[in-house]
Formats: sequence, structure tokens, C-alpha cells
Amino acid sequence: MKKYLLTGIMLLATFIGAQAEPDPNFYIYLCFGQSNMEGNARPEDVDKENVDERFQMLACVDFQNPARKMGQWYTAYPPIVRQHTGLGMADYFGRTMVKELPANVKVGVVDVAIGGTKIEGFMQDKVAAYIDSMKPHEQWLRNFYKEYDNDPYKRLVEMAKIAKQSGVIKGILLHQGESNNMQQDWPQKVKQIYDNLIKDLGLNAAETPLLVGETVRTEVGGHCGGHNAVIATVPSVIPNSYVIPASLCSQRGDGLHFTAESYRLMGKRYAQQALKLLGISVKAE
Repeated sequence: MKKYLLTGIMLLATFIGAQAEPDPNFYIYLCFGQSNMEGNARPEDVDKENVDERFQMLACVDFQNPARKMGQWYTAYPPIVRQHTGLGMADYFGRTMVKELPANVKVGVVDVAIGGTKIEGFMQDKVAAYIDSMKPHEQWLRNFYKEYDNDPYKRLVEMAKIAKQSGVIKGILLHQGESNNMQQDWPQKVKQIYDNLIKDLGLNAAETPLLVGETVRTEVGGHCGGHNAVIATVPSVIPNSYVIPASLCSQRGDGLHFTAESYRLMGKRYAQQALKLLGISVKAE
């Protein structure tokens, strides 16, 4: 049933898109990764207030509360990934972007993320085997995958195509690595996903930067802080890519996830890099 519903959504979006040209002042950013992109901190009162309507999210699944339909745009109040997720990297990325961009520019995020996933979960030639390899105690992870019809990359592309009917894709945000900690071939796997997105969405790599965030650093108790040395090599593998530092970012006590305050800071840093690439200079956080 979900398959037919998704097909209907895409056909409707195609019809609507045929009636109007995409708005060049609607900047869209694709987001993917695991729990820190999904959002692991409980939103606080400040996070639920005064979100500018110029910051939009495209629902990539159906939400019950708040009520949202997959494939439709909404003002980006958290949670923006799935129901029961929290504050993540994209929230203050978007808020900072619209604050600094001209008043006629909107920003939209298309965010597909799964807490606990390996990078293989976004590789179409590996995702089926990866799901099959999950242990019985990982049923929670299987359930997350079911929300994306067991193919989160495909869902990201489908939603990105809908988003392109409304605006222009300006970049890609990634936060992942804890589940592939210290694996030296991780950048090559990221490149495969990035290259596929560029191809499948008809994008120009020179105009589509990849922004990759560091994991919780070792000096604040990060269990996967060593992976930042691997993340640091991504720009040598993907030319138009940039590392977002996690310096001075605290973690919530589990060694893996940032605090709400640090999600806000990381989101601002993603935005500062994206703005810099747009020729807009802002004070670094």
C-alpha cells in the first residue's frame, strides 16, 4: 500500500511541478546519516518557538504527531526527521541560514537518517545484505528501516526529486561514522553515495558541496573521536567537500550523542560553511 501511495505522491508532485518552475530562491539541502543527524536530544522550549516560515522541511515519512504527510512541505519545527526523533544537525542549520540569507530566500531540508545505521545502509548495492545481517536484538533498527521501505537511499532520492519541483538543491549534509568507527574505507563509501546522488538527481558536483560533521571528540569523552581522523580525509577523496568541526561541543554522557546546546552549535557551523560557499561571510561559532 505504501508503495502505491508513494507513487501517487511522486506523480502529483510531477504534475504540480509541470505547472510551475522551481523557485531559484528556495535553497534545498539534502541531509543523511545516523542518530546525530536524526536528532538525539530532546528539544527544549527555545527549539519549539519562533521558527521562521522560510525554513521548511519536506516530510520523508508520514508523521502522526505532529500530523505531516510524506512528500509535503512544513515549517521546520522539530522533530524534522521522523516522529519520536529529536533535535539534530539540520534544525539550527536551517534557522541560521534563513537568518543570514536575504528575506526573499527560503531554505528547505530533506532529511533521511537512521540512528545506529552503518554507512552501508545508504548504499543500494549493500543495503539488503546489511539488513539481513542484523541480529535478533537489532529489531529496533529493522523497524527504522521499514519506515523507509528498507531502502533509505531510494527514499532520499524520491523525496529530493519532489523537492526539486519547488526549489534548487544547493548542497548535501552528512553526519555518520560512529557505526563505522575508524574504518579507513569509509570516505570511499561516502564518495559512492555522493556520486550516486549527483548522478541520480542530475546535479553538478562542482555546485553541490558535501558538508561532513565530526563525531563527538575524544577530549570530551567521545567513544568514536578517533574517527575524526578518517573524516578529515574526505576532502582528499571528494573535492567539493568540507569538514564541520565539533570542537567545544559537549556530549550527553553516552560518548556518542551531542547535547541540545551542541546540536545548535553544530547546526550553526554547518550553516556558516554553506553560507561561505554562497559568498556570505558570518562570524564563526
